[in-house]
Amino acid sequence: MNKGFKKTSKGNFGGGNTDWEDRKLGSYVTSDIRFEEIIENICSSKENDCHNLLEEQEENLLDWFKKKQKALVSELFSDICIARAKFCCPKNTYGSECSQCPQLNGHVCSGNGNCDGEGTREGTGKCKCNREYAGDLCSLCNSGFYPKTTNDANKTECAECHFSCLACSGPEQNSCLSCKSGWIFNSETNLCDDINECLQESKCSQDEYCENTEGSFACRKCDAACQECAGPGADKCIGQCSKGFEKGSDSSCADIDECQQDPSPCSTGQCVNKPGSYECQELSDEKHDDDKQNSEL
Repeated sequence: MNKGFKKTSKGNFGGGNTDWEDRKLGSYVTSDIRFEEIIENICSSKENDCHNLLEEQEENLLDWFKKKQKALVSELFSDICIARAKFCCPKNTYGSECSQCPQLNGHVCSGNGNCDGEGTREGTGKCKCNREYAGDLCSLCNSGFYPKTTNDANKTECAECHFSCLACSGPEQNSCLSCKSGWIFNSETNLCDDINECLQESKCSQDEYCENTEGSFACRKCDAACQECAGPGADKCIGQCSKGFEKGSDSSCADIDECQQDPSPCSTGQCVNKPGSYECQELSDEKHDDDKQNSEL
């Protein structure tokens, strides 16, 4: 709407100053022609909700355009969007009655979050805190964060603890007051030590091995040669090898080359060895001719 006012002023008379417009544009200032020129480009062709809302509020917009257009920015929003359409609410309010959002020390949600539904006729008005903050007014530090010292006594600023701490008094690893899951507090060092979950039984399935990570663990697939394993690679197999593999002299599982067997496992075609298996590939006509000539020689 604001862009439409500027366009119709400059496009027709090259103006822009409100007093100048009143004197030079004459009756065009509040004419139906100008109104139609302004609203015809407010919505794009694909914005169905915009077109529906414009159609619903066209009479109110025209009335405002005729009587109150000098108060362009402030009254257009408050008179149409808030008072008449009841589609919006003033800043820092929410809901059907435009109720006040929760504040602390003059800041909505302590300045550390957003009021649900602010500026609309919807929402609960409850604070949705930024990740660092917690509490009904976002005035407390969330788990894994600690309050920093600031120059503003009315505002809480929270900073992140060391990644092993659930609660802390500062950013260092030895500032932990309690530990996150996957860590255990060491009273001698005042540090959170990583728990090696892989020392516990039955963490992974039979064809996987356990890999410890900071604060957790991961299950990795064994090598294709192994039915069970203690780590990555064919040399970490436990017990029997997978089908198509056999124990070598170093106790690792090695691939069986089925193509070296006599007789060949392929009754026709060429035997091609694969890890843990083999494949019989048909010979091309050209290859058949070469083989025939070689056999005759």
